Amino acid sequence: MRIRFIQSGGVAGLVRSCRIDAAGLDVVERRELESLVADCGLGESSERLSDGGRDLRQYEIVIERGATSLRCVCDDRSLPASARPLVHFLAARSQPGMPAAEPQEAWGRFEGSVVARWHDDGREMTLMEPFVYLDRSDFRWNAPAGAVVNGASIPRAFWTLIGGPFEGRFRNASVVHDVACVERTRPWQQVHRMFYEACRCGGVDVVKAKTMYYAVAHFGPRWRLAGRTVRDESPPQPTAAQAAAIERWFEDHEVEADLIPTLVIG
Repeated sequence: MRIRFIQSGGVAGLVRSCRIDAAGLDVVERRELESLVADCGLGESSERLSDGGRDLRQYEIVIERGATSLRCVCDDRSLPASARPLVHFLAARSQPGMPAAEPQEAWGRFEGSVVARWHDDGREMTLMEPFVYLDRSDFRWNAPAGAVVNGASIPRAFWTLIGGPFEGRFRNASVVHDVACVERTRPWQQVHRMFYEACRCGGVDVVKAKTMYYAVAHFGPRWRLAGRTVRDESPPQPTAAQAAAIERWFEDHEVEADLIPTLVIG
């Protein structure tokens, strides 16, 4: 379990924060934190800020357990009584300023480099060497030598946002995502979540990564596994106008990645 805590506002307007990994605590503190989280009553993501509460202290609490996370934002007036002991615990361990950026290693790692030969059509390329993404649970997403990739797993309407599926920091994530969408040995929901985490591992900023996660989760390839049969259930492709509206929405809003598959924009 990992927790990010930010306290801001109040009369002085100071910002204090901390980032805690329960695995790094001693046994007593870890048990205390686990008990406080279990009893805090924050069971789902929410944002509850009081009207006219500009001078109240505000709190942002992000709790991550494995692949799931929740984010709660509230102030002194809307903070549930059950969560106050947890806030007291976190505030006591906070330091002035915002938390340091999360290291890319927190999103897994890549093995090898993308070495490929472009086809004459300029649209597809064949991998000349194997390439692997190990996600946060150490599951191996393999892109073997000989695999053909073309970026088709990413809706074309969103290509302008990233400059093309194999441009810059998106390249590694796009390669393993393409291969997984062709092989279809894992549920499509897991494949698209992997793409988001691989983007973050590759250094893609959080806003663009979430935008592209929405793109593949809502408009990317879909399939149903039924024994040895794989049925294609891919949705219609978005228009350029839809893609632009979705990009603007993520620039103006913050949402937890876990909510993106069920989020409806427009």
